Amino acid sequence: MVHADDNGGRGLLIPLVDALSRVPTLADRAGRNLIIRMMSAELRETLLVEEHPTATGHLFSLAEVCQQSPERLAALVRVVAKFESDSHAMVELRHLVAELTPLDLFPTTERARLFTLLAGVVVPDIADIYRAVAGPTAPGLFGPTTYYEVFRVLETLNARPDGIPRPLVFVEHIAAKVRTELAIELHRWNEARARAMNLLDELLLIRDGLRPDTAEPLTPPVGAPAYLVVRISREGPTGDHYRVSHWRQLGGDQRAWSPLHGEDVVGPLEAVKRAVAALVEKVEDDWAQYSPDIRIEFVLDYENLNLDVDQWPWENDPFLAQPMGCRYPVVVRSLERMTTRRYHREWRQRWDELARQLTRSGSLASGATCRGLSCTPDGLRELQSRFNRERGLVSLVLSEPPRRGATGRDEVAVGVKAGVPLILWHRDDCGSADFTGLVESLLHDQDEHHLLERVRLARTTAFAEGPARRHVGQALTVLYDDPTRLVVPSQPGPPEGVAG
Repeated sequence: MVHADDNGGRGLLIPLVDALSRVPTLADRAGRNLIIRMMSAELRETLLVEEHPTATGHLFSLAEVCQQSPERLAALVRVVAKFESDSHAMVELRHLVAELTPLDLFPTTERARLFTLLAGVVVPDIADIYRAVAGPTAPGLFGPTTYYEVFRVLETLNARPDGIPRPLVFVEHIAAKVRTELAIELHRWNEARARAMNLLDELLLIRDGLRPDTAEPLTPPVGAPAYLVVRISREGPTGDHYRVSHWRQLGGDQRAWSPLHGEDVVGPLEAVKRAVAALVEKVEDDWAQYSPDIRIEFVLDYENLNLDVDQWPWENDPFLAQPMGCRYPVVVRSLERMTTRRYHREWRQRWDELARQLTRSGSLASGATCRGLSCTPDGLRELQSRFNRERGLVSLVLSEPPRRGATGRDEVAVGVKAGVPLILWHRDDCGSADFTGLVESLLHDQDEHHLLERVRLARTTAFAEGPARRHVGQALTVLYDDPTRLVVPSQPGPPEGVAG
């Protein structure tokens, strides 16, 4: 927050205190406390106004708290106006607050977009950044603060000599310290604002000055992996709605995995498919100039693991619908394992072995794959025992699909708990000769393609043959689970919209 007594700041409060002292509703303590309670309710925050035995002291505390943000000043006028209407004292208060409140430089929707981007981002030296941007004579900060508070304080300050508003400079400082994709998004936001003010060249000069000589290039190399990770879970008591959460990351070293979290969406399954297609369309739009290798991952719980997500359309085109699994490598991942740390040690060990085998020959060793025998108690015991005996096992082929209520889900649970990073199954029939032959070629053929590319090509072949031929690639699910790229779900927030 702004410390109002820095550099003569308290002197600016005296005219506001004088104006408040002439408002009849604020003449007694009960009236002042009522106004404070009503403002707190409207702002949805508790206003910490210091009590004082004199009316002037109490009003000074109220003025001091209100001047910390334009929203509080505006709320003060709105609440007092409910009692004072157009009295002379109210007219004077409106005029004074208008002088104290800076004009909004940025549309409300654009400001909301900025703070959505910054949600959850931590930059430890934010106070130093504020001081560097605001200058030595600006009001100081005290106590915990937020990007929003700093941004609003900077809006009250004069622009730099080059004409750049200080909030834009603040955003440039933040962009210089965050991951690649978020930096790109912040730069886009800033450039749009600067372009509207005819200050783009000046902004780019500031950006160049903040970039150290040793900095990694912001633009990822052509063909660098880019990830869209989508979590789908059932929502509500009836179970016929789903919540979609998503994360995305463009470029960046795998060791620096820190994806950008977007807004949640809730709706029935068909609406969810449209929402996911819109997410894919959005990353195609946003990432087109960088030509990345886009990969799509669905984080699912056991209940939803057999969803045919690779067959969902990648865009909302009703006339030429094409499964996203034909266009991108599409895999599923285990929500239960991602959120249960006791499974992570073996998971990482087997993942490292899987990566070594694929890097070495592009395929898995003949003894690296285990096939489920049956989902009887004896079959599950034997499966668990094999994983305990053979640490080189990195893949599992199910004996039956993990449908809701079916015992095939138990085999998945065995593999998840044993840390197996690669699990394959057919969503209808895991026992056919065609499926067995496809799995053999996917896992053990040595060609120029990565395993996931072979999966994509199999799905493309199935799509080309059409549904009547029932090619096994049409119902192939691949769980391919990388422990270095976690998206740890937080408490779900309010959805962006409820689809009908």
